[in-house]
Amino acid sequence: MTFTLSPKALYKQAGFSLIELMVVMAIMAVLMSLSGGLMHKSINQQARQVELEQVSQLFKKLSYKAYYGGGAINVRLENQQMQLSKPSLASEKELTEYENISIEYIEFDELVFVAQDYTISAKGIISPNSYQVFWQQEIKEFPLKSLFGNDLL
Repeated sequence: MTFTLSPKALYKQAGFSLIELMVVMAIMAVLMSLSGGLMHKSINQQARQVELEQVSQLFKKLSYKAYYGGGAINVRLENQQMQLSKPSLASEKELTEYENISIEYIEFDELVFVAQDYTISAKGIISPNSYQVFWQQEIKEFPLKSLFGNDLL
């Protein structure tokens, strides 16, 4: 027994109608627009976490540099940048105030710091021992660890 389908029956079974495709595409567009904002927020949150870890690592690196280099390092956090300055080894009497300081800037994309000055002593101690960031319309404080415990020095 063989069944034969007419060409009209074959045409009706093949594929989706244009209306069905448009409805599916509209539903997908709505779902993507709803999840796109959440994904963007999540990506920004992860970038902020990476930059927070980077700040901690930079302070640790600067503590090592101050300890093994034998000189203090001054750091200023303000807006979206970290400003590093270290007095040169030449005496202050030989050079003017602007010539004896080397300055380096590090820019951040996601973090906005509360303006504050920090000193990393030749013993690797960071003072003050925390920094503040504007975080979702409030100020959040993060601790900084010195190279060694303060009681050891």
